Amino acid sequence: MYKTSKKLLTYVICSLFITMLIANVALADAKKDASDALQHAVDGISHTLNNSNLKNLSEDSAVVSELEKKILDIFSMEQFSMRTVGKKWKSFSPSQKTAFKDAFVKLLKATYFKHISEYNGQTLTIVGARTNKKGSKVEVRTVVTIEEKEIPISYRMLVESKKWMVYDVLVEGVSMVKNYRTQFKELLRKGSPDDLIRKLQEKAVRVRQKQAAADKQ
Repeated sequence: MYKTSKKLLTYVICSLFITMLIANVALADAKKDASDALQHAVDGISHTLNNSNLKNLSEDSAVVSELEKKILDIFSMEQFSMRTVGKKWKSFSPSQKTAFKDAFVKLLKATYFKHISEYNGQTLTIVGARTNKKGSKVEVRTVVTIEEKEIPISYRMLVESKKWMVYDVLVEGVSMVKNYRTQFKELLRKGSPDDLIRKLQEKAVRVRQKQAAADKQ
């Protein structure tokens, strides 16, 4: 009886040890795969930026369209939209989800494309990564150097359609998802999904108008 218990205990310990080794390898692979996917995307975006004339770009220019395509190839708007809306996302119809994602992309594009001309060879360096216990999510930590100042930016990633995709970005510790979720939560508390979609569309128009007015000065 004692020998049987001893053998069983030895088997359990060995099994746990092997499981731990397999888990550590899987987590290491997840961190590497996510980091490699992000680096590949950054390299592609940097190549476009470095080989394009970034002055006086219009939002519908070929350069902006190419950058948008490359960004959406690594950035999951499905996950980003779902997480920014939160629990209310389940109440959106399929057509509302599509309309929301389209409106959100247009707002982000209107908000950030104007900064493309500010690109001056800034570099992004991956400095580490960490994963959850299952290895299903990875946070890749990077540093962007702007005017000799290092700005920490982290990319939270998961696997979607068999490839690692970004679902949240943290700039100096501030989550984009949480930032937008706070805004959307208040809007959805007072209105419907269609109201939120309309407000995003209207805001994108206001951002473009403001930028157009600034360009004329």
